[in-house]
Amino acid sequence: MDVGYQRRVGATFREVINGLKRNSLAAAADLGVSVETIDDIIAGKCRLTSELIARAAAIWPVNERDFFPVHDDAADGAIVMRAVESEKTSRTFARGGIDYYEYRDTAMSRLAMFRPEWIKMLHSVPGTDQDDPTVQWNSGHFLYQFTYFIGAVNYYYSAEGRRYCAAMETGDSVSGLPYAPHSFACRDGAPGMILALTYGGRLLGDAAHELGALGESLAERYAFDASGPHASGSLLGVQLDNTGFTREWLARSAGIPLAHLEDLLAGVATAGWEELGTLAEAMRINVRDLLPVVPDTHHGVSILRRRDVPRWPYPDGDSPHYVIGALAGTRVCPSSRGLEIEVRGTDASRGMLRTGLHQYCYVLGSEPVRLTWTYDERTCSRELAPGDSLYLKPFVSHSFTSCDRPGRILALRIGGKVAGDAWLEAAAIGGSSLRRLTYDTAQWYEEAGTTARREIL
Repeated sequence: MDVGYQRRVGATFREVINGLKRNSLAAAADLGVSVETIDDIIAGKCRLTSELIARAAAIWPVNERDFFPVHDDAADGAIVMRAVESEKTSRTFARGGIDYYEYRDTAMSRLAMFRPEWIKMLHSVPGTDQDDPTVQWNSGHFLYQFTYFIGAVNYYYSAEGRRYCAAMETGDSVSGLPYAPHSFACRDGAPGMILALTYGGRLLGDAAHELGALGESLAERYAFDASGPHASGSLLGVQLDNTGFTREWLARSAGIPLAHLEDLLAGVATAGWEELGTLAEAMRINVRDLLPVVPDTHHGVSILRRRDVPRWPYPDGDSPHYVIGALAGTRVCPSSRGLEIEVRGTDASRGMLRTGLHQYCYVLGSEPVRLTWTYDERTCSRELAPGDSLYLKPFVSHSFTSCDRPGRILALRIGGKVAGDAWLEAAAIGGSSLRRLTYDTAQWYEEAGTTARREIL
């Protein structure tokens, strides 16, 4: 039995019944079990059975999945997958009657929605004809895709009924939005492969399940005009609908003329920073809730050539431990960061890095590097060979060092469930509450009653 997981099951169960305002006695009565059974589940002493979960979902306004916490498969703070392990996952897929791609898994974790694949192009085409009839297209997928190119590879994508082909070389990268049809082929007989790092955005998981339950007609209404010339007015209208205010009441509360508010909502006028502040205060929201995403993709993709990658020394320019380059990305998913890291230094203490994002890394080129990381007051170290990959939990301090000659790392950082607004909410709640949240099995009140204030540690 995974004791840590069972404890989280107990904490999750307590969270559910606390939210429903049931103590152990009331929950036991509803579910037809003993109070001892409920208390043992909460304490992590016995399993929460599928029969009991089904009974709870039948009588309470909860879903079966509400009772299942996430498994922690990175007990040391990191997961390393060797190139030889990756090779064992090799599978070849045919398209249009010919072998088209060879896929291999690389490092993944249950904790983060990375689905990073090593993919070799098995089909070669002459030139860069976007309408080449031998190119086999996919239908697009729900995950975002960051792609790093190695070799001479054609990248095919489409938008608004038109097809495009970009001739990519080693070090070029692409960030693509979900459901964008695309394809790849090696060019003019030269070998080619990609690292296709697909990952989930903020709609993945619970949000996607909620949209599915709402149904097509309601789900599509979330897609207000967020990128056109009237984006700011559309977003202001969404927030106004959510408050229940009339236009007259909002104009009066914000101290602006009704006619001007009408222009703002129609998108024919744009609010300045001070005006955004008064509108946000009147609606009791944050100013950022009135700022639409400014699109930065072209035809649904962002392409960055290796020659155009901005690079900087880290931690300083005199004797840099790393030279870091920022690869393709998009503001639509602002918590994702693709980086190419040249590892020069040999002193791990000078190259310590930390990020609040989940991180995937792949060793590029032909030189090994050494990974050193600290987790739970333990320091670990692994030599990573070319083709090895790894996953690192957020906030784990880590460093890469060169073993002989400079090495290169491809890194993709993404936000998990605690990103964006959730991260800001976590900061507002505070550290002590977050610590309590991780294993909170306490009832929301004490049976004996309390009158004195006390600090919860």
